[in-house]
Amino acid sequence: MKNIRGRVISIRLGVALSIILSISFFLFSACSHTMIATPRLSEGKYLGKKIPLNVGIYVSDSFKNYSVSESNSGDTWNYPNLGSASANLFKSGLTEIFEKVEQVEGKPPYAKSEQFSIHAVIEPNIDKFYFDIPITKFQIYPASIVYRVIIYDPNGELIFEKIIEGIGDTRGNPGFDFSTNPSRSATKAIEDGVNKSLDAIMSSEKIKTYASEKAK
Repeated sequence: MKNIRGRVISIRLGVALSIILSISFFLFSACSHTMIATPRLSEGKYLGKKIPLNVGIYVSDSFKNYSVSESNSGDTWNYPNLGSASANLFKSGLTEIFEKVEQVEGKPPYAKSEQFSIHAVIEPNIDKFYFDIPITKFQIYPASIVYRVIIYDPNGELIFEKIIEGIGDTRGNPGFDFSTNPSRSATKAIEDGVNKSLDAIMSSEKIKTYASEKAK
């Protein structure tokens, strides 16, 4: 009789354990997270004299639609708007440092009838985006984005090219919104990368010389 009871208890324990394991698997199985970057330009940073050039910005489809979806720490992390957020911030930033900015549909060289009053064309690209998910919520959530900024004259001659890395490492928020920590790091990486790009353009001797020649 005791053996029968023991078997019954053992079976019940086995069933209970299976249920617990099933629930645990359901609760802790891989999830998908969508991380939206919301970068903003630093207010008042570029107040002062602008570079005396009218420029076009060329936004390629590959740049505008750049996104990342990767598995990390058992979950899938989706960054759908890295390109569009970067493009919008570049447009806003360039209007702060140049006399006039307009979006163009293609890269140089242009026919003379197509050049209008554009002195140069700026083409931003994203070479790479990196992120990582730490073990605990309190740690740093690393993120970086690598931009390649190219500037041409209307004939297609290269004026400026630079690779710039934006760093967005942000300490995690342990609250219930911890899943937004990676998006905050992505946002900071974009802001840092675009600001560094604008600084590099502003301080470029080649750009200064080119602007002086066009002013003659």
